[in-house]
Amino acid sequence: MNGRRNLTVAVIVLLGLAAAATAQTPTPAPRPGDTLGWYVVRPGDTLEGITERFLGTPKLWRENWRLNPWLKDPHTLHAGDRLRVIVSRQLPPRSAELEKVARRVEEKPHPNPWIPAREGDLLRENDGCRTYRDSSARLRFDDGTRVTLTEESLVFLRRVERTLEGVDHDTVEVVRGQADLQLEPERPTSLDVEVVVGPAVARPRPGRTGRGTARLRREGNHGASVMVYEGAGAVEAAGTAVEVPEGMGTAVPENGPPSPPEPLLPAPRPIGPEPGAVVGWNNPRLSWTAVPGAASYTVEVCRDTACAELVARATGIRDTAIRMDPLPAGALFWRVRAVATSGLDGYPSAPRRLEIDGESPDRLSPVVAIAAGPGTAVGDGGSLVAMPGGTIILATTDDVSGTATVRYRWDGGAWRTWKGKPISVPEGTGPRTLEVEAFDRAGRHGGPWRATVDGADAPPEPPVIHGGVETGGRIDG
Repeated sequence: MNGRRNLTVAVIVLLGLAAAATAQTPTPAPRPGDTLGWYVVRPGDTLEGITERFLGTPKLWRENWRLNPWLKDPHTLHAGDRLRVIVSRQLPPRSAELEKVARRVEEKPHPNPWIPAREGDLLRENDGCRTYRDSSARLRFDDGTRVTLTEESLVFLRRVERTLEGVDHDTVEVVRGQADLQLEPERPTSLDVEVVVGPAVARPRPGRTGRGTARLRREGNHGASVMVYEGAGAVEAAGTAVEVPEGMGTAVPENGPPSPPEPLLPAPRPIGPEPGAVVGWNNPRLSWTAVPGAASYTVEVCRDTACAELVARATGIRDTAIRMDPLPAGALFWRVRAVATSGLDGYPSAPRRLEIDGESPDRLSPVVAIAAGPGTAVGDGGSLVAMPGGTIILATTDDVSGTATVRYRWDGGAWRTWKGKPISVPEGTGPRTLEVEAFDRAGRHGGPWRATVDGADAPPEPPVIHGGVETGGRIDG
């Protein structure tokens, strides 16, 4: 009896010491949804084993360590220690917020029909989101993941859940169109994103910086394209999986395995307009440098640098310039990508700011009129006749953007920029050909206009009028 009493007293003392140590240390509050209880350590117990016993996984042992700050070494427990542990965890359902909505975007709160989408709306499992022409939307999951939909895209959230281990599972299905995925998890190890795009399943992953960026596209029934700009990823289709490193992409046919990853094309360099340019017309001409290996280019104009608020988009551009018509007034940003022959999009150029300060387009080219100046007159047939030292006067007009440059040349020689002064006629009596062309501030080209100039030692005689009929510069027999 005495031995039993002594053992009981000893246990009570140990529990009292543990309680006293706990009372001296600030007690962390439980996380929302957690139910706590007291657990007395038994011989052979470990924090991992205790955590697995109640939560079904040992991976959350640090959560229980956090609740017992007096425990200096989590790997050394003593029989009789009294621990606060999580005995159950109720996880809130996950959702995706419509963070940005630009122009015409609709959402489908399952099982209800499609309705206009609004910023701040929450999408849950089986909900859908679709965009129309020149429209875009951006979804934000509560782990920091963002998915941006460009125009004419349709996606569904097929699975949105959270596990006890703190790993977030998102499954997004791209039915058609294009989705830009931005991985910025709040906890670097808490992300598991799966994107179903046509016949393929892609699993992008953040890189060493904790960030990841990928573009996934589904065009009709022509397979899928997966491009990884930052981080890495795996793509699986037709029973074959390939790893896609950073800066690579793969094209997936409708009924076949992913192609071997290929390098993505570099970004073109924007040329004009200049950064921060303000234009007074709403159809500016955008130009950029050529990228070797590019089959075409894609231009996007947006309200923000991340292009979450799309304004206009043009694809399949074969040239290195395009006139966007029309654009809304205000501050805009535009970027361009090169597209490879495989259909994979290259890196985007840095967004360039452009301000539209006008509501009218510039549709007409500049016009230049050629007229006789001092020492020059109009001869037979409308040709010009110039004496030695004769000059030509130019006059230009452009109603919307204004003329930027006028240049001229004689007899197919080198072009010269017109400075606004009369142009001297080269010496000589033979006919000379003057060519003139102009460019306005919107990049439109006018001309060339041509005029024949004859040389003469004296100006032509003025026309003679007989009975109200002009017979020309001289009287014929």
